[in-house]
Amino acid sequence: MASVYEQVRERILSSLASGTVPWRQTWQGMTPCNVLTGRPYRGINRILLAGSPWWGTYNQVRQMGGYVRRGERAAGMVVFWSMEECRREVNDQGDEVLVRGLRDRPLVRCYKVFHIGQCEGVTVPEGREVRPIASCEGILRQNEPRVLPGEPAYAPGRDVILMPPAGRFTSAEAYYATLFHELTHWSGAAHRLNREGITEAVRFGSERYSREELTAEMGAAFLCAMCGIDTPPLQENTAAYIAGWLGHIRKGSAADVVRAATDAQRAADFLTGGFVPASSSSTLALCSP
Repeated sequence: MASVYEQVRERILSSLASGTVPWRQTWQGMTPCNVLTGRPYRGINRILLAGSPWWGTYNQVRQMGGYVRRGERAAGMVVFWSMEECRREVNDQGDEVLVRGLRDRPLVRCYKVFHIGQCEGVTVPEGREVRPIASCEGILRQNEPRVLPGEPAYAPGRDVILMPPAGRFTSAEAYYATLFHELTHWSGAAHRLNREGITEAVRFGSERYSREELTAEMGAAFLCAMCGIDTPPLQENTAAYIAGWLGHIRKGSAADVVRAATDAQRAADFLTGGFVPASSSSTLALCSP
């Protein structure tokens, strides 16, 4: 049986092969939630479940008094990823205590989920209104990156973002999506999130380079969703762009897609003021199935 990482990669590859870049969504489409808890999914799950607003496991649907229609097959999968390990130990006083630590390797599990259209007898939580939680300019004011004229890029040595004038873009959404891509790279500097794709020497086209680019793409999509703007569709060289991602993801480690989404979620949290330190964020990219 394919590993969880390989299942995720195959789903992403399948979307790309059909001509869809799955992390480029409308902002409403990037906020799928759990039907039982009402909590939004995070990280790779935002991408895997985009397209329907409400999802739940078979048992969660049953808990709500509903049922999955006969013959329906799970339309989605949720990945649970955790570096945290809990174990019981006896302390010096002879008391049994729960000790939290970090695993040598992450615990990774997947769960099959159904969207609300596959279920009967389920009432979704009332009063949920999807609203932007940040503004584009608000994110820039909060972080104060140094932005200079130039073709879109982030220069780690100078800690500078280069951007053309907004007037060169087809829309404000396209401008901010590009800026957020570079801002996600910017977040990886050593004195920020210390991401190896930025802080270490990375060869162009390498696995690590590709993962950092995927992180920046996903980070830009998450930030657009947080700001209530749609990630603009790819207008130029779309076929070549998709072919490039197909090649990168096929050649890389199956775990890279999940790790890139985890890094993208951390970057988006950091840039919007919701950052949680890695040592206490074992399920940072995800939420309960």
